[in-house]
Amino acid sequence: MAISIPPLPQGTRVRVRRAGLPQDPAVTGKLGTVVATSEYTSHELGIVLDDDPALRYFTPAELDIIEVPPHLLADRLAARQRRALP
Repeated sequence: MAISIPPLPQGTRVRVRRAGLPQDPAVTGKLGTVVATSEYTSHELGIVLDDDPALRYFTPAELDIIEVPPHLLADRLAARQRRALP
């Protein structure tokens, strides 16, 4: 059994790009912030675009990472240094 994790942490800055699913062409290229993630729905992420307060859902393939919050990078690096449990 695999453990599912969200592909991007909350607070990550992203840019919307075109992917395999049809989307509103007006949002392509816009910047936003990841605000809703879940290990149960790792195929979609809730994004709030900079110019629109509404929550929109995108697949990870539709997003380019612009910036990950620095405190999250430090946490991930520290986790990689810890040994896995046997």
